[in-house]
Amino acid sequence: MIVTVITPTLDAMSYLPACVQSARSQKSDRVDVEHVVVDGGSSDGTVEFARSAGCTVLTGKDEGIFDAINKGSFNSNGALLGFLGADDILLPGALDAVVRAHERHGARWLVGRIRWIDVRGVGRGDQSPPPSWVTAPILASLGWNCVPHPSTYIDREFFEQLGGFDKKLKYAGDYDFVVRARQFDSFVGIPRTLSCFRRHGGNMNMRPDAAHLAEIEAIAERFGPSAPWQRLAYRYFLKLWLNGGSLPWFARKRIDAVRAR
Repeated sequence: MIVTVITPTLDAMSYLPACVQSARSQKSDRVDVEHVVVDGGSSDGTVEFARSAGCTVLTGKDEGIFDAINKGSFNSNGALLGFLGADDILLPGALDAVVRAHERHGARWLVGRIRWIDVRGVGRGDQSPPPSWVTAPILASLGWNCVPHPSTYIDREFFEQLGGFDKKLKYAGDYDFVVRARQFDSFVGIPRTLSCFRRHGGNMNMRPDAAHLAEIEAIAERFGPSAPWQRLAYRYFLKLWLNGGSLPWFARKRIDAVRAR
């Protein structure tokens, strides 16, 4: 099965080699990997490196990261689509596990665990996704995307049915996408850690400015319950489940937050 991994880039050479190598190493008898790099105008050798490493490279101006991901997705060949940041990596055997689960369950989308790492690649704990029975209104009430998109794979037809990511959103497009997907179908959970999310000062989803918060609020208004008390109850229920199911991740996250003050 061809699995496409889409990576949007802009001057990404600090981390891109590790990302590309992690995707290339996924090839097996069961998996053929297509790595599509969508570049928004790099000047640090990102494009040249990606081409030399065998990636399919798309260049040109875009309307943001989610527009870039759409371009890569709609101009690719994989039966399954995944999205990997240039500063993130896939763990060994991840795509083989995804394909096996897809073949076993016939799921339209699948989600595994994710490992948070620091700038040096040191692990900061593994985060489990929410349970697959959690509804779209519950997800929309949380206030952040707890479905880890670097560990999420989606059937191409389902992606096209959803219309891809909403390119009007500049910060919370992944959050909006998984909530919309959950409206149509539940995902199948894969009981292993598939990818690593590198947490550093430049992560777009770690910058809760006014525009970011407005997008999150719009998602809650559109997909969440109308009653404020119910939204609050859903939020704390899901927070407790996530933190309780990933205690080392939760503890290290709190320690890092205290150190950053």
